[in-house]
Amino acid sequence: MAVALLDTNVLFASASSRDEYHDRAREIVRGIDHGDLPEAVVTNYVVAETLNLSGEKLGAAAANQLLDRLIEGAHFEIVHAPKADFNAAQALSRRHSELSFVDSTIVAYMDRDDVEYLYSFDDDFDAIAHLTRLETADNPFN
Repeated sequence: MAVALLDTNVLFASASSRDEYHDRAREIVRGIDHGDLPEAVVTNYVVAETLNLSGEKLGAAAANQLLDRLIEGAHFEIVHAPKADFNAAQALSRRHSELSFVDSTIVAYMDRDDVEYLYSFDDDFDAIAHLTRLETADNPFN
């Protein structure tokens, strides 16, 4: 199955009309919703980070709406990253200081599950050579 991971900044920007990436993020999330883009894997770390940021910046209602979209969306899959990803993320975040710990857990998941594509506006991921960062609503499998 064609999958890509989804970063917090795409989810947050899709909900925040003031975010500089809002339009592109909405296109990505809409493309996933409609099945035009790969299935989106969202780790529990990204869900937590997204809900915290959205709740703080946009309010509880917006955070809950984002959570509902992830839970109810047929093309979103929330996965619980195993302890192995947490352990691998520790080493990754020490080796790549530009990555946050949550970003490191994303890379660890992608490495373990052999996923190449990540929808993200964060160019810090470009330090990871084997990862392909997507910042537009393009389907890399077409």
